[in-house]
Amino acid sequence: MRKWTWVIVTFIVILMVGGYAFSRHQSIEKQYHVDMENAAAAINDENYSAAETYFQAALTRRNNDSVATHRLRQTKVFVTAMSQLENHRFSTSKKTFAQVYKIHHGSKVLNLRAHEKITEIGKVQKNITKYNKVIKYARELNEAQEFSLSNVQLDSLFNTKEFKKGYYTSLWKTAKQIQKSNKTGLSQAVMPGSTSSSAQSPSSNNSSADNTTTGATSGSSNSNGVSSLPAPNLSSSEKQAADNYSGSNEYTVTKKDTELNGKVITQAQINAARQELGTKSNQFSDQDIRNIIKEAAQKGISVSEAAQ
Repeated sequence: MRKWTWVIVTFIVILMVGGYAFSRHQSIEKQYHVDMENAAAAINDENYSAAETYFQAALTRRNNDSVATHRLRQTKVFVTAMSQLENHRFSTSKKTFAQVYKIHHGSKVLNLRAHEKITEIGKVQKNITKYNKVIKYARELNEAQEFSLSNVQLDSLFNTKEFKKGYYTSLWKTAKQIQKSNKTGLSQAVMPGSTSSSAQSPSSNNSSADNTTTGATSGSSNSNGVSSLPAPNLSSSEKQAADNYSGSNEYTVTKKDTELNGKVITQAQINAARQELGTKSNQFSDQDIRNIIKEAAQKGISVSEAAQ
């Protein structure tokens, strides 16, 4: 009788221990699934730090679980790629995003987002190349003292919605610097034959009245000139456009109109042509002079002959 009693007691103990172990296993499994669901929800909400925490918790329920391990790694790689993108390391982040969807048993949401980011980066890189070309040309026009034409190029960027995104911050700052320089140049521009005391250099203040008149009439830059910069010769309508400039304009001269053989016709070339034409040059705007220079080059004749 005593023997059977021990058998029964032992059996009961085994049942209790087994039941506890089974119950604990079920509880751990349930918590694992809760952690994985919470991690997925955090990814949907773009709360990646929380997602990493949930994946790590899931791994304490199931040691070395492949799904939790891969998704934790995938999340970390995605976060790294996002950080690289925010720092405008476009090529590097593009490669890192490509690693995201190569991880097995990964999150479909992260796979989709990685693909979208790669597409977006490709678009940004193309835009950067395009915007850099516009800025380069605007700078060339600025250096040639074609300030209004330079502003036309810059306005085409500032009026583009895409250009206002954070990806192009450095380009935006560069464009703004050129625009500021253009405004300064336009404010210093003077009409031929006029005198501006604010633009005179110390040497011109000490020059004779005859020298000042000669410098203004020639329309070119010299030691007795009235402007600190070579002043572009503007027609009355062009001068009015410069005076009214406030960030955009209707100056419709195209890039092709300002170039000879693919290079911008500089203010120095315009001034040299005016010297050759003499007093006759006063009837021409700078764009008229450019057209004369281009015609002379095409026909192999002098500027004076082309102006006739």
